[in-house]
Amino acid sequence: MIVMMAVIFAFSQMPGDESGAASGRILNEVVKIVKAIRGSGFSGIDTDRLHWFIRKCGHFGEYALFGWCTMFALTDLVKNKWAACIFSEAIVFIYAVTDELHQYLVPGRYMSAGDVGIDSLGALLGIWVFVLFHRNRRKNKKTKHAPHSA
Repeated sequence: MIVMMAVIFAFSQMPGDESGAASGRILNEVVKIVKAIRGSGFSGIDTDRLHWFIRKCGHFGEYALFGWCTMFALTDLVKNKWAACIFSEAIVFIYAVTDELHQYLVPGRYMSAGDVGIDSLGALLGIWVFVLFHRNRRKNKKTKHAPHSA
């Protein structure tokens, strides 16, 4: 959880032009792949919209992992799984808000309530995946340790 916080902080610390260049490299690779699949005659791609989408996917993905890690950290501390889910989402939401405030102070960056929403949805996905994985793991343990009838 702490590692994910540090990773997110490092990404947010990048000035706007540096951050744009980093996601721009990903954009260029995606465009190459799309053109390879669709053929050389394909030129109708809106790169600004695709760049925006790639950046939002980055937010969503890093916060999904952050949500998963937060659930992992809280599972043994908070015995009620629903309380752990709520606390995890609250921690991630508060961090997302402070992350946007941090970005506001970085040259060329801005804060966005929409990004907090995307971050929170990503966290919900990570928490949901953790709960499903954890539930299936417990079911498998119970099945393995259940007495076999003859």
